[in-house]
Amino acid sequence: MHKMQVLCPAPADPAAFLSYYEAHHLPLARRLPGLRAERHVRPSMLSPGAAVFLIWEGVFDDRQAMFAALKSDIGQAVAQDVPNYSPAGATMLHYPIEGAGS
Repeated sequence: MHKMQVLCPAPADPAAFLSYYEAHHLPLARRLPGLRAERHVRPSMLSPGAAVFLIWEGVFDDRQAMFAALKSDIGQAVAQDVPNYSPAGATMLHYPIEGAGS
């Protein structure tokens, strides 16, 4: 399995961010081809000055499936939608899931 994480910075208007994200962006992201599971969280920060507002996680069968999803028409639409709720963009990470309970 392979996981992708998207870290969104703190927005100027958290209510507007969440409204758009939940009504428009999430339904689009959930249509990514090969997406096995997904979730999003609003973390409590342990580091002073950290500014991550929301984290989205998507699980795919493998690295190739994740990249195929990103290159798909839906993947391109998801990427193009990010500025609509997060003008500062987002940070993306990906890695293989290792160990039980990951």
